[in-house]
Order: sequence, then C-alpha cells, then structure tokens
Amino acid sequence: MWDQPHYTFHINGNQHSNLVKALETTVPGTLAYGRIPFHDRKVRVAKASNGQMASMNYFEVMVPLNAAWLVTQQLQKHAVPFGVYANDELESPFWNERLRPRLEAEGRAQINDLIERKLLWPHVSDIVTPYQAIGVGWSLSRPWALYVYACGSGKTLTAILAALARPGPTLVVCPAKARHVWWSQVQEYTTIKPYRLRPESGRRKGEPSLTDYLEQAAAARTRPFVVVGAEALPDNLDAVRQVNPKVLILDEIHTHGSHKRWRAIQEADGNVSFERRKTAASRDTDSMTNREVRACATMDTSRLPNLRLRIGLTATPLDDGRPRRLWSQLDLLVPGGFSFSYSKFAIRYCKARPGDFGGLDDKGASHLDELKARCSSLIHEVPYSESHAALPSTRVQVVYLDNSELNRSERWSDKQTFNQALKGIAKEASRDPLARERMIEARLAEACSRKRRYVIDEVIEGLRGGGKVVVFTARRRETETWVEALKKEVTKGDAAVGQIPIWMAHGGVSESDRDHITDSFRDSSGPCCLIATGQSIGTGVDGLQTTDLAIFAMLPWKPGDFVQWKGRFDRLGGSPTLLKVPVASGTYDERVVTILTEKFGPIEQMLRADELRGLDEKLLGLEDKDALLDSIIEKLGDLK
Repeated sequence: MWDQPHYTFHINGNQHSNLVKALETTVPGTLAYGRIPFHDRKVRVAKASNGQMASMNYFEVMVPLNAAWLVTQQLQKHAVPFGVYANDELESPFWNERLRPRLEAEGRAQINDLIERKLLWPHVSDIVTPYQAIGVGWSLSRPWALYVYACGSGKTLTAILAALARPGPTLVVCPAKARHVWWSQVQEYTTIKPYRLRPESGRRKGEPSLTDYLEQAAAARTRPFVVVGAEALPDNLDAVRQVNPKVLILDEIHTHGSHKRWRAIQEADGNVSFERRKTAASRDTDSMTNREVRACATMDTSRLPNLRLRIGLTATPLDDGRPRRLWSQLDLLVPGGFSFSYSKFAIRYCKARPGDFGGLDDKGASHLDELKARCSSLIHEVPYSESHAALPSTRVQVVYLDNSELNRSERWSDKQTFNQALKGIAKEASRDPLARERMIEARLAEACSRKRRYVIDEVIEGLRGGGKVVVFTARRRETETWVEALKKEVTKGDAAVGQIPIWMAHGGVSESDRDHITDSFRDSSGPCCLIATGQSIGTGVDGLQTTDLAIFAMLPWKPGDFVQWKGRFDRLGGSPTLLKVPVASGTYDERVVTILTEKFGPIEQMLRADELRGLDEKLLGLEDKDALLDSIIEKLGDLK
C-alpha cells in the first residue's frame, strides 16, 4: 500500500501522543508510528502498549495524498508543530533523476499510440523534447498536473498531448488573447478541429454554434476540443457544462483564481453567513445584472463532476513573489487538497497574522520547504536551463538614466497632470486596497513617461541597424503618443530611416487586430517596430520571438510580469534578443527594483527558477562588480 503516493508528517513531543493515535483512527488510510528513545525501531501507535506510548517522543504519520489536508487541519487546530515530507513517487522528475527515463519512455509510447490512432500528425514525434515526453508520462498516473515551464518552452504542446491521452472532450480556459494561439496550435499538432467559444457577435459568417460543433463532433465520432476565454467564463458556465469535459486545461493558471470567492455577511442576530462574491456592478442595487466574479466561475468549472484530469499551465506560479498566490491554483487542481480554508493555508505558509485594518496580512512566507514537498505531487517543473538550452539567448541589460537623460512627464489625461491624478488615487487608497496597486502603476507610468526621449533614440538606433524592435509602455496614452513621435522621427531629420512598419497595440485594440499585428511583426523580413502596453501582449502571445531589440520602458513591478514579458522573446524559432530595461534614477523605478529583488527570494526557494539567477544584481546595478569598484576608485581619485 505504501508504494502509493503519500506524505509523512513528522511530529516531536510525547504530549501529542493521544492526538497522533486519534489521527490513525479518524483519517482513512493513515498509519502512525512512534519512536522509542535509544531503540532503533518504530512501533505502530495503534498497537503500542501504555508503557511504550509513555516513552515515545517522536512520531511519523503516513498519510495518503488525498487525506493530507485532514491531518493538516487537525494539527493546526491543536497548534502542533510538524514537518511534511513526500515519498519518491511524488517528486517531480527534475527533483528525482531516477524517474526521468521511465517517464520519458511512457510518454513517448503514449505519443506513438496517438499517432497510430491518427489523433496526432506524424511530425509530432520528431519535435517532442525529452521533458515534454516526461510531462506526458507524468500525467498518466495522476488526476492533476501543474506544468511549470519557462515561457516559450512548449507547455501548450505538452498539455495537448496529455489531454489526448485521456478519452472524452477537452476544455481549455485561457486568457482571451491566447485563444488564437490554442486554436492554431491544436490544428498544427493534431487532426482535431478545435472550437473557440466566442459571443455570437464575434463569430464569423457561417461559423457554427457550440451546439452545432458538438453535434458534428458526435456524428463524426471525433474529440471535441473547446477553448474559452477566462474573462468571459462567468457568462458561459452553461456552455461549459454543455461541453461536459473529461479534461480541463487552465492556461496561465496564476491569472484565473483568487482566494476571495465568498463575502461575509453580518446577520441581525449576530451570526455570520456567506454568499458568493459578485462583481461591483452586480452589487449595485440599481444594477439589473447578477454576475459573479471570475474566481467563482473558475471554481465551479474545476469542480465539474465528470473531470478526470485537471492541468494547470504557468511559468510564474508565484507571480507576485508570495506564496499567497498558490492556494487558489492548488485548489483549482486539487479541490480541497490544501484545505478548503484559505486562512489556514495562509497561517501555515504565508506567515499570516491579523491585519491592522481587519482581514489577514498574508504578504509573508513560512514553511516553504514543506509546501514544496506537498506540491511535488502535482508540479512538473522544467528548468529554464534545460528548456532553453538550444534557443538563442535573451541578454538582459539594465540601464540607469540620470536626470539629464530624462524628459518631463506627459499628462495623465487631457484633464489631469500626473501629480493631480496621483493625489486623487492617494485619497482612494485610504479606503480601497486595490487603489494602492493603481498608485504603484501610476507612479511607474510617470517614470515611463519620462523615458520617452531615451527610448525613441534607442528605437531609431535599432531600426537604423536593420533590427526589429518592440517597446512595452505603461498606458494606452503613452503608447499612442510614442507611436506618433516615432513616426515623425523616422521620416525627418538626420535620424530618418524611411518608411517602415510601425504597429501599436493596447487594450483598445481588438483581439483579432492584435493577432494580426503580432503575425505581421513575426513575418516581417525588414526593420519594423511594435509599441504596446505590456499588459496587452505581454502574456499568452506568440510572434515576438524574432525581435532583435526589446525595451521595457515601464518596469514590471511583479516578478511574474517580468518573466512573462521576457518570455515573449524566449521562444522556439526566435532570434537572439537584447532586452534593455531602463531605470529612471530618482523616480519610483528605484523603489520597484528593490521590491522585485526582495520577491525573487521565495520564488527561488520554492522553484528552481534559474531564469532569475543573477537578475537581482543586474537590476540593482551590481552586475559588473569590477566596473563598479573601478568607477568608485576613479571618483575617489578625482577628489584628491
């Protein structure tokens, strides 16, 4: 029995012996052993004599995978300190080299079987990497899998292969801007015709409805493969149930879930009840809508009764550098497996304590080695050093700009300067926690605005060298202003480079137009430029890997955003890219550099995350220590 996946809880102290004994009788499948001092053996607690029980000072409780949350709950309830360890069968192949050959062989056998059944095109067997085959083999024996692959390393293909290894329909929930990628890649690798669930107004003439698609698939005895945008999920739950998926793929899973799914209501009699959270518009008494937040819809989708495999895909599970982001992802893949209560998870792994203004302060981290062990049952991590070993490198260059290299900031809007906007947001921040994030973004947008002159000069230089250039800005207004400024620069004066394609993308550009822009950029053979907000094409978008020069005019303040944006260029079929990150001295940029580097710590403790190695020194300006020391000595010499 204990060759099966299980955890071992380690507990010190004889004062907990009665609780340990109770765990074995109340939690199904649990075995508890105690160690007697000066004896090199373990004794089953349930069969121990009173004398043996009295002398035990250390316990090992072996718990089946699905029952671990029950044991955790009891130990936390009684404030019992404990540690958790996983057996070998739970470990990721990249944490246990012994598993790799077997899992790769199982994965490749499954892929060849899919080709023989004419579900995959024959060329797939030639392009599948060892770690992708391992990922398929990894999922065969599990009802869940969290693929943590570096951006651009083929996690979409791994998920498609793992899904086809199970019978029945597949449902993909992804950011809306990634629907096109999934639709095209399913057709590139499989013989299946996928379906994108879009509003009726967005369907092309002659495009079938979901009902028509499912009926056609049933008549042709083919596998339904349906892709739905996560943003529209609350409006499409009936359609999701109609698909009746056996496999659920949650792409960019870190963006889907939130632990804030319920709202507490204080009743008149003093009791507290809970209701599912609704959007702000739905809470308005004058509103005719009744729309629940996306977190509730994603929770409902993950709990569909016929699911046999849940797959999560992400490059950045700790996208803000804090373990608090993990619970919702884990709960979507293993419902209840890490406690149905977020607060208990936060107290154990986020060093949570009561907040100064109510709620929990969950910004900390604790027991990460234990959390890593518990997550090993579902995480298949592929280190950047392996997935990108054969790809052109993206070289990161951090440039600090002093005040003389910066221009004055533009306006926040036609009616407000940045200072006026910041004052208004500051007033909101005192009563709205989300306004604090808007304050950070506004300060970064102001810093970004001050880099326009430097960035435009760098773009011109890149274009004159025949390169393809991408710039990520802060806001729609900056994007439009900078595109106009660049168009003037490339056609006038000494810096003129002639008529070249210049594209613009932001939240106001339709999804289909953004798809066309990235496809055009990828296919362009000469110098060209794309200026876009990082949020519009920084995640789930393919086509920017042929970039020669990329500039992050706005500094991403979340580690996950930094990795995701950089991942647009670290992709198959790409070119060596120089990524410039200008930091405006004397602005909020410098504060964000500190925030970013502090958040790298928990990520690197929980995951391999070797793509972050050395990045903290670059951001802090410490990359070339010898050059730094030389400059200090030179300045000291000038003072003599």
